[in-house]
Amino acid sequence: MTNADRTSPMRPRRPAGFGFAVGGAFAIVLSVAGATSAVAHSFLVDATPSSKEHVAAPPKTIKLKFGGGVEPSYSKITVETLDGKVLGEGNAAVPGKPRELTANAPELAPGKYIVRYRVLSSDGHIVEGNYEFTVDAK
Repeated sequence: MTNADRTSPMRPRRPAGFGFAVGGAFAIVLSVAGATSAVAHSFLVDATPSSKEHVAAPPKTIKLKFGGGVEPSYSKITVETLDGKVLGEGNAAVPGKPRELTANAPELAPGKYIVRYRVLSSDGHIVEGNYEFTVDAK
């Protein structure tokens, strides 16, 4: 029996490499879709005060700007001491700026502080992070 005898006349033969081409195209579609959804997450892109910044005077507010929209009702910013004591928290939206959140800062003495944030991105993903800044002594 030859290969021609094993092939059904009702089923045409696929060209060599057809499975590889279809699999490769599927992989490309998945990687593009994955890259698009990863870019949509609301990662922190700017902060005031910023990470590792030394400020001469204690800030009145903490302002965070994200790469995508955030849902203020489900987001939180905290200011903590290095040992984890929460000094203040908030999550006020900035009108007309869906990528920004602010929080009133508590009275801060000279020292290092941690800003922690947990936000719900507009795409439904939760993004968390933290950074330190220092209030310098006068």
